[in-house]
Amino acid sequence: MKNLLAILFLFLSVVALGQNLRVISTFANYLNENSGLIVKTNNSAWIHNDSGDGPILYKIDSNGNQLDSIYLNGITAVDFEDITQDNQGNVYVGDIGNNNHNRTNLVIYKIGNPDTVVGHNTTPESIEYAYSDQTQFPDPEQNADCEALFHFNNHLYLISKNWGNSGYSKLYKLPDTAGTHSAQLIDSFASPMVTAADYHSSGKLAILSMDRVTIFDQFSGENFFNGRNSTFFFPLTQKEGVSFVSSNSLYITQENHRFFPGAKLYEFKFGNYLSVEEIERKKDFSISPNPANDNISIIPVGDFTNKEYHYSIYNAKGQLVKKRGNNYSSSLISIEEFNQGIYFVIIKTKSELFTKRFIKQ
Repeated sequence: MKNLLAILFLFLSVVALGQNLRVISTFANYLNENSGLIVKTNNSAWIHNDSGDGPILYKIDSNGNQLDSIYLNGITAVDFEDITQDNQGNVYVGDIGNNNHNRTNLVIYKIGNPDTVVGHNTTPESIEYAYSDQTQFPDPEQNADCEALFHFNNHLYLISKNWGNSGYSKLYKLPDTAGTHSAQLIDSFASPMVTAADYHSSGKLAILSMDRVTIFDQFSGENFFNGRNSTFFFPLTQKEGVSFVSSNSLYITQENHRFFPGAKLYEFKFGNYLSVEEIERKKDFSISPNPANDNISIIPVGDFTNKEYHYSIYNAKGQLVKKRGNNYSSSLISIEEFNQGIYFVIIKTKSELFTKRFIKQ
């Protein structure tokens, strides 16, 4: 996660559909590195930090006040990234962070309903696993890190965060029972870097990234990506956790960072879906082609056509690799000298900043 911060602190995003996202509380400092969230009621949720804390779950209300805490006995928290629950109230905590793509000790911890735990500690069961398609450590494709975990039909599902240049996140499946398992690759989809996910019994799956949430529904079985999907865009911040409050609302958490200050809890309500393809963007930019080999073009759209702008390009380590100004036309940019991987273009107009991602093949 800290590697991703080095990239993203530079960027701001345009709000496309964030009008229904509102801050409902600011967390105390002990939740500055919050990472996973499950909602139990409208006014209670369980939350945890990532690698910056011990194996502790915190119960909070919607005002961010701590109501309770539980310590998981006998384990070390390497990199807690997400948390989920099943229909019986059992909770699964994913020690699944893998920024270097080389972990061989990935594990998900299972406990009973934390609301029924007597005292402030409990001993979890361990669900150990490895990815069925990973044969090299570290993974040369940089697609063995995961921050998203959800439960469906007696199984756990993991979504990888693609650090490489494929442009796709992978979906894995494994049993929700203690033991050692192989997480089976069952699907993939084009996505930005995924930070959390949650499934609702109404048949909806929410997948969170830093600047958007995508709702999938109208799918059959576990073919989550074959139904309808609708993407809602927000201002770019360090968003980390997501959980359904109802079939049409989510709680979303934000980690504190000096460029995105304050650990926060948001509520996002969505009613009638509007897919990203249906959004009429009056002002925007696009990058073409994407992926690209030798050159890319920055193409102004709508209100920004024939307007002055400047751009900067950063690599996946957050290093500036190219910068220039441009006036009143689309800009052809040579990327022939770039290494393969993910790059971010920061486009600045007189009044706004836009972030665009492209892949150098």
